[in-house]
Amino acid sequence: MLVKIEEIQGAGLELREPIKAEVLTEALTDAPGYTLVSSRPLSASFKRVSGQVHLKGGFGAVVKAPCRRCLKDVTLDLPVEFSLRMVPQGHTREDDEDEELEAAKGPSKGRRRQKKDDDGQALLAASFELDEIDAEPFDGKTIDLDPVIREQVLLALPVTVLCREDCRGLCATCGQDLNEQNCGHAEKKEVDVRLAKLKDIKLKN
Repeated sequence: MLVKIEEIQGAGLELREPIKAEVLTEALTDAPGYTLVSSRPLSASFKRVSGQVHLKGGFGAVVKAPCRRCLKDVTLDLPVEFSLRMVPQGHTREDDEDEELEAAKGPSKGRRRQKKDDDGQALLAASFELDEIDAEPFDGKTIDLDPVIREQVLLALPVTVLCREDCRGLCATCGQDLNEQNCGHAEKKEVDVRLAKLKDIKLKN
């Protein structure tokens, strides 16, 4: 999914596109145990600020993964939201500020100077805002959203998957799902076979 920078005009660009299943499936190969069920379209907004592009987007994915304790499949609905600043490779912010300020010209020297100062303040404020957002490089002409989607869905995956918080898991002796039935092994005190003969030893007074 490619976006051309020339399409991002002064008012910005709004985009809503379905996500190809193979993009998410490929991402989940780096997360063993997770499989894709379905996805919701990507909604994204782009704004050009000081030579960079501010990207804000969101999408949804439904995935399945085994519970860590009982191994039953759990369906997870992942809402994904992100903000990124796309920075052209080999291009510095100072270059963009000089270009913007040079273009800020008015009909007179006084007004031109004021315009330059105002634009400088606006650029400075925008720079501080963008500094707080994660940066990603792009080639300066197009933004490929597929790598962004793959990265963001991986970041949204939970560290641990549980079917429920109080999942009792599987019996270590017989493998019974303890959420469905209590096999009784947990209540029994299993004796190590190496220590079984110690029960027959009688202590003398």
